[in-house]
Amino acid sequence: MSKKISTIFLTLFLVGVLSVSCSNKDTTSPKGIEQYNGNTYVSTETVDASKAGGSTTDYLWISVKDGKACMINQASDNNAPTFPPENYFTVTGSGTDYSFSVYDGQVVGTFKFSSDGSSVTIRFTKNPFFPTDKDVVCNKK
Repeated sequence: MSKKISTIFLTLFLVGVLSVSCSNKDTTSPKGIEQYNGNTYVSTETVDASKAGGSTTDYLWISVKDGKACMINQASDNNAPTFPPENYFTVTGSGTDYSFSVYDGQVVGTFKFSSDGSSVTIRFTKNPFFPTDKDVVCNKK
């Protein structure tokens, strides 16, 4: 009788330990670009946007919304432009580093966010409208 009780307690103990260890699995995952949702950034310097229908003294604006990004050039660095919903595009990556390829691969580049999300550095590696292989630093507005 005492052996049966010991076996029952031992079984319950093992079941309890296993259920606790299984329920404590690591549920953290790298944060996606969603962590920057609602943020708008503007370049700290003007960019040559003359090939994109702008001027040689436009600012590059970035918006992150619903886990997607949008880029627009505009003459002012004071007032954020309207970001059309259809211009948002998907990015890949996690944490602070993301890449994008849009317009059938015509525009390719990377976003590198600062650890606190206060700025993002854009580098176009392929772009017929903007200079490539040049870092464009944008600060949060």
